[in-house]
Amino acid sequence: MTAAPATAIAGTLIAAAIDLRTGLIPDPISGTTALVALAAAALNGTLPTALAGSVAAGGALWLLHAATGGRGLGLGDVKLGAAIGAALGPAAAFVALGAAFTFGALAGIALLLARRATRRSALPFAPFLALGTLAGAVLQPWAA
Repeated sequence: MTAAPATAIAGTLIAAAIDLRTGLIPDPISGTTALVALAAAALNGTLPTALAGSVAAGGALWLLHAATGGRGLGLGDVKLGAAIGAALGPAAAFVALGAAFTFGALAGIALLLARRATRRSALPFAPFLALGTLAGAVLQPWAA
């Protein structure tokens, strides 16, 4: 595994722990993750792919944020998504996002069925972004 995916995994795991505890993803976590991923991409000659991934993943999450008026997804998740895209590139980042939404939906359904949550309950998304990032990093060679 190269430095950029490892950076994304580390950054999302830290963000997940903080999001679970506070409900927020600090900008320094997302920003540092993105900067280290972009620096690694610059060093290995994949900066255009990293930038495209950042715009694609961050842009997709921003559209969801905007469509829900910020109620479905916070800006911290959007910024973390941009960092994931920078680290993984567009194809693997979309694998990561798809996996994150799948894991999140399954957890939400399980919580509803167990009556531990309602349809209005908030569910921190960074843990699912971390799981999705792991999936995207593992599947990265086949995502392109």
